[in-house]
Amino acid sequence: MRKIFAIFAVAAAAVGCNNHRAVINGDVLGVEDGTIYLAEPNRNGAVVDSTEINNGKFVFNIDTPTAGYYALRTADEVLTAVFTEDGTITVSGNVADSSVVASGTPANDALNQYNADMTAFNQRYAQAADDEQREVLIEEYYAFIDKAIEGNIDNIFGVILFIEQKGYELSAAEMTAKLNALSEPMKELDVVKAALDKAARKMRTEPKAEGSDFTPTYINIEQPTPDSETVSLQSVVEKAGNKYVLLDFWASWCGPCMGEMPYLKQAYAKYSKKGFEIYGVSFDRNAEAWKGAIKKQNMKWVNVSLLQSFNNPAAEEYVVESIPTNFLIDCSNGEIIAKNLRGEALIEKLDELF
Repeated sequence: MRKIFAIFAVAAAAVGCNNHRAVINGDVLGVEDGTIYLAEPNRNGAVVDSTEINNGKFVFNIDTPTAGYYALRTADEVLTAVFTEDGTITVSGNVADSSVVASGTPANDALNQYNADMTAFNQRYAQAADDEQREVLIEEYYAFIDKAIEGNIDNIFGVILFIEQKGYELSAAEMTAKLNALSEPMKELDVVKAALDKAARKMRTEPKAEGSDFTPTYINIEQPTPDSETVSLQSVVEKAGNKYVLLDFWASWCGPCMGEMPYLKQAYAKYSKKGFEIYGVSFDRNAEAWKGAIKKQNMKWVNVSLLQSFNNPAAEEYVVESIPTNFLIDCSNGEIIAKNLRGEALIEKLDELF
């Protein structure tokens, strides 16, 4: 599922090929004299450059092998986001009404238009009279996102938007193909290189792509049960009599995860005696909440957790960015044959296999 109605906000990205020269001319109301910083846009992002601001006016001259996405900020607040691509960038507006924007180059102008359109979508969605109108707006939103990506895929804004919006819905093989089809300058973006690296890691545990020679197999996990006994995924997969194991990532605080429990219990009741097992990895932090959910939901299958939320190393190995996420493993060869079997899809798949 794509992120709905989210104002554009991503981590810094840089491109390292030919030198990029960006001149940022600022004339901003409501800013005290002092120092203004160019910093990575994440919270407490590292400062990459600074200059003096007097009477709201400042200038950055950037001539480096990198072009990227940053935040312009004072010591106290972020003024605006800015893409440091080739060209002259104008930063203007008033801090008092949050109207400060960077403009004048393709990616910056595209970001401004995107944010304006997203604000309009949010307002229309909030004013929708019923679910039918909201469904129409959501489809309109999807079409708008696709158009924004298509129209900007040759600048850093469009590439980041593509990765942010498509990263959750495309398979690793599809993502790799799309990224490799980008123009050469865009393929040099650090954010693209990072996305390709993530796709390569995801491909290790995603069901075999059509036409691929690579067969994904499970990566072993060893973590403690509620009784502090360490149980490995390998021991469950290789246990005599087991034919299919569902590796399920969940947490007691996750509403959608709890919504999946009736289907998991139905599948387990129907097929556990025929060779179906579940190895549940919880991203809980609180032991009592985890154990309480297992008891309340009557989860009779194998449950393990390090109680470290998404800091669990299994999240890194399986590239789990949201929960619930699951992987179906064929015990005969360790192959991962399906991913994210939600709701009735799990029962339907097991019906087919058994």
